[in-house]
Amino acid sequence: MADYKKIVRSSQFTFRVGKDKEPMTIHAALLQGLSDPLHVLMNNGHMRESQAGVAILDDVEVEIFIGFCEYAYTGLYETPDFSPAQPAEPSSSQNSIDDNVPEPEPAEAEPEPVAEEPTNHEFWDGWDGWGSLTRRKKLREASKKGIPDRIVIPESEPEPHPSAVPNIVYPYDSLWERFRSLKFRSEPASPSSDPDVLFHAKLYVFATKYLIEDLRQQCLASMHRDLTNFSPNRENRSRILDLLDFTYTHTGRAEAGGESPLRDLVIHYVACEARTLADDEKLTEILDSNAEVGSDLVLKLVS
Repeated sequence: MADYKKIVRSSQFTFRVGKDKEPMTIHAALLQGLSDPLHVLMNNGHMRESQAGVAILDDVEVEIFIGFCEYAYTGLYETPDFSPAQPAEPSSSQNSIDDNVPEPEPAEAEPEPVAEEPTNHEFWDGWDGWGSLTRRKKLREASKKGIPDRIVIPESEPEPHPSAVPNIVYPYDSLWERFRSLKFRSEPASPSSDPDVLFHAKLYVFATKYLIEDLRQQCLASMHRDLTNFSPNRENRSRILDLLDFTYTHTGRAEAGGESPLRDLVIHYVACEARTLADDEKLTEILDSNAEVGSDLVLKLVS
């Protein structure tokens, strides 16, 4: 358990976070035993940041640093709700131009010409049309010669019973079973009804950079829980593809201790949902730009 008396009595250290370098203060003693790189940055007395009591983390998003602080103080971070990016609104000048343009009037459809039926002709009987007299004459001659006036088409053979059709076995069921059974060395973070799964990956990358292993495990457990409960479709599958793109852009095949567990978790889920994601252009772009995604996906599908 954390020694809160020691923590609150310790000096405070300021991080300037994000592109706007927003100041955020944290107790220096909080990171002792949690993150060696950050603890040294604040307390060694030789680095410029330690002497000034200020460090700049302009490559870290503010929300990610807040999630880290939640974990540092309480042992759990809170999973944020997903908030889609708002599309840019058209300018007022464009709106005024569009309002002044009249809508085109629909063109009137021309009436189709009606074909006239001939009434006075030696081969027109008003019911059967042209050539009916000749056709009836031929039928009478054929009946005298014993030629049938109808051709009997033999019935086709019945289709085989569905049980005789071989079943096609897909690997997705076994992939899902293995995905659901994954275990991690941490409890997941506080849940959300509509979680931002990309947040877990971003916080994982932060924890990897500053050697916070327990936080990494919590990020993996939280992502696993939220992906297990996620139902991708055409409207929300871009969230999974954004997660895939971010993961392979900000991680490598190998991390401290072996292969990247974040990559393995994300590509495993993508393999489970391959049929839902396959026809999305975003997936094609990712596969074209990063060969490691394609090779990992194939290996996961056939393993």
